[in-house]
Amino acid sequence: MVDFEELVRTEAYLIWESAGRPDGQDHEHWQMALARVNSRLQETRTRKTAVVVPLAVSRVVLSSRKHKRREASTNRIASA
Repeated sequence: MVDFEELVRTEAYLIWESAGRPDGQDHEHWQMALARVNSRLQETRTRKTAVVVPLAVSRVVLSSRKHKRREASTNRIASA
């Protein structure tokens, strides 16, 4: 398991790097990193355990066609 402080430290470093490595802004970068890490942790806690990934449009169309064929064959059997 990753240490919380290590996550904040890494995030602060990335913020410092992206800001052009300025001197004297370590406190601001640390606070920004702390807020970002806390936000991500909150999202993780509130997210449901099952992650649903959207299907590609082509797969949705194909599965829809399969479903329609199954319904049609089921209807034919039921009406016979």
